[in-house]
Amino acid sequence: MMYLDQQKYADKSKDEVLNELEDALNEIERLKNELRKYKNPNTPPSANQHLKQDKPPVRTSCKRGAPKNHPGVTRPWKDADETRAITADECPECHSHDISIIDMRHQQVEEMPPDIKPTIIDVYREVCKCNACKLKFEAKDGRTPLQGRFGVNLMVLTIFLKFIVRGVLRKTSRFLEAGFALRITPASVNAILSRASNAAESEYEELKRKIRVARIVYVDETSFSVLGAKWWVWVFRSDSDVLLVVRHDRGSPVVKEVLTENFKGIVVCDGWRAYDCLTSANIQRCWAHLLRKSAELDTVAGSHFHEKLEGLFKSIAQFNRKPHTEKERLEKYAQLTGELQKTIDYYSRHPECESVTKYVRFRLDEWFTCVKLDGVEPTNNYAEQAIRETVMVRKIIGAFRSRGGVKVYENLASLLATWQFQQRDITKELNRMLTKGLC
Repeated sequence: MMYLDQQKYADKSKDEVLNELEDALNEIERLKNELRKYKNPNTPPSANQHLKQDKPPVRTSCKRGAPKNHPGVTRPWKDADETRAITADECPECHSHDISIIDMRHQQVEEMPPDIKPTIIDVYREVCKCNACKLKFEAKDGRTPLQGRFGVNLMVLTIFLKFIVRGVLRKTSRFLEAGFALRITPASVNAILSRASNAAESEYEELKRKIRVARIVYVDETSFSVLGAKWWVWVFRSDSDVLLVVRHDRGSPVVKEVLTENFKGIVVCDGWRAYDCLTSANIQRCWAHLLRKSAELDTVAGSHFHEKLEGLFKSIAQFNRKPHTEKERLEKYAQLTGELQKTIDYYSRHPECESVTKYVRFRLDEWFTCVKLDGVEPTNNYAEQAIRETVMVRKIIGAFRSRGGVKVYENLASLLATWQFQQRDITKELNRMLTKGLC
C-alpha cells in the first residue's frame, strides 16, 4: 500500500496530486520493463549475478584450503636451457664484505626471450607445366602458404588472439606490434582471419553433416547485431560437436537448413515454435525455461503451481538415476504426462497461471521425452553453455560489421568450440587445418 505525505500535498490541488501519482506509476512501470530485460524466463540466473541477493558465508567446522590429494599448483621441474649462478659481494644492510655462504637455494624460472621477432623467409617457388596433360601448377612444400605474406604459425597466433583471448582487430594488431615487433594493420588481421576461414570451410561443412546424423542435438539461439540489423546466432550441440550458424531469421527455415525436415534424432530445445517443423524428430522441451516462467507467479496459486512443477522435475531426475527397460520408460512417461495434464487442468482455472498452463499444454507430449528415451537431458543447459561464448563476444565487439565477418565467425568459432569440447590440442589442429587448406 502506498502512503502519501499529507504535509507535502496539503497545499496542492487534487489534480496536481493525481498527476504526480500518475507520473510515479508510469516510472514504476518503466523500471519494471527495464528489469524484465535482465530477469525473465529466457535468461538463466547465471547471466545476472548482480541481481542475486548477497548471502552470508556458510561457516563450517572444516579447515579452509585445498581438499586431500589435491595435485597443487606447483609447476614441475624441467631440464634447464641455461644456468645462472647468483653470488653476493657485500651485505645489503651494512655493505660489509666479510660474508660467509651458509646455504645454496635452488630456484627455477621460466622466461621469454627479450625480443621475439618474426622470421623473414624469401620463397622461390617453381611454376611448372606438365608435358603430359599440359597442367600448369606451382610447387608445394606442405608448410608455406601459396598466397599471402603471413606464415602458418603467425596465422595460428592471430586466431588465438582473436578467438581465445577475445581480442578485437585493433588490439590484436597492437599486441602483435608490441609483443612480436610485427607491424600489421587491423585490415591485415582481418585478411588473415578470412584466409583461415576459407581453409576451414570443408571441415565446417563436415561438422554440419555430423550434426545432421547425431542422435541428440541441443539447440539454442541468441540475438546479434549484423550491420545494424538484428540477426541470430544459432548453436547446435551434439555429444561431440558444436556448430554455430548466424542467420537473419529466427524461424523454422534455419532449423530446416541445418537439421533438415527429415531429422529423426532427438532435439532438446526451449518452447520456441521454430522447432515444430521437425515432425520426424523426438522433441524434449527445456524444463529450466518452464520453471523460470512458473517461478515468476507470485500469487498463492502460482506458488503452489510452481511447487507441483518442481516436484515433477525432481521425479525425472530420480527416475533417471537408475537404468530402466524400454517398457518401464514408456510406463513412466505415460504416468508423468498424465500427472502434468491433471496439474495444468487444475491450475488453468486461475487467471494468473493461464500463460504458463498454455505454454505447457502447447506441446504436452514433449516434456518427458527424457524419461521415454535414455540419455536425454531434461534441460537445454548444454546448448546455453555452448552459446555463452557468443554472448561474451557480443558484449565485447557489439556487432558484426560485415557479412564476411559473419562467415569467419561461423567457421572458426565452430571448429574451435568443437576442438575444445573434444579436448584436442587447438594449436596442432589449427596448424593441421591451415597447412592442409593453404599450403
